[in-house]
Amino acid sequence: MPTVSIALCTYNGASFLNQQLDSLSSQTLLPDEIIICDDASNDNCLQIANSFASRVSIPVRIHQNKENLGYVKNFENAISRCTQDLIFLCDQDDLWHPEKIAQVVATFDSEPNVGLVLHDFCWIDDNNQPYPGPVDTYGPHQLRAEQLPQEIKENSISVFMQPYPRAWCGCMMAYRRYFNSVVLPIFPGKGHDDWILKLLAPITETRFIASPLVSYRMHEKNTNRRDLDQRTLQYFWQRFTKKISLVINGHTKKNFYKSIMLVLAKSKIEIRHPKIIKLYNKYN
Repeated sequence: MPTVSIALCTYNGASFLNQQLDSLSSQTLLPDEIIICDDASNDNCLQIANSFASRVSIPVRIHQNKENLGYVKNFENAISRCTQDLIFLCDQDDLWHPEKIAQVVATFDSEPNVGLVLHDFCWIDDNNQPYPGPVDTYGPHQLRAEQLPQEIKENSISVFMQPYPRAWCGCMMAYRRYFNSVVLPIFPGKGHDDWILKLLAPITETRFIASPLVSYRMHEKNTNRRDLDQRTLQYFWQRFTKKISLVINGHTKKNFYKSIMLVLAKSKIEIRHPKIIKLYNKYN
């Protein structure tokens, strides 16, 4: 059975960190190591992490950045420190359901050619109560996770090329560490999870587990606030200025896909799904 690393990133997340860590140590299949990278928090994240490490049998390695790197570089840092077969990406404020690691590992274990596993989720609020978020749907027919036919679950990567399905967020994703040779370094100015998904899509098999294995928390300090912020003039202005900044720094969609193509060409890894490459070429 493949072994498991959890790459957990923290930044001023003390409010929910204890709950998240408890959900990791309550898994029916425990991880083989937990890597915690703190991005120069000014709250008590480190104290919580150190206290957790002292009371669990799971090996926990904690690193604090000397300066704030931003969440993408922080995940890059955490991922680079993982040593086990599988890497599970972990946010500081969610709750993992007890069977998450076991179900995902079982999927990898049963199919050695699968390099990336995604799964469904449910929403919670600050008080662990159901959050009335939008229902995520997948594929051209916009089906709920439990409605997806088996052939889509088994060849699901095209489903996640549709706009906004949440299940490709990092906390709903695990992949084989073997692919770190192409994953690292991560393209700046774009989410680490989007990079991993789009990079691995053409070169490995992907599976989707329709069971919700994470409670995805919505609160006022969410990094991704697409489903929280009201669409005010200020909201659109902030998005506009962010896009201008990305363009100035060369972090455009075109350069994102160009970087993927360059990494794959350099790696000389077999392209299993050329139709995905054709999709990326539309952006070049």
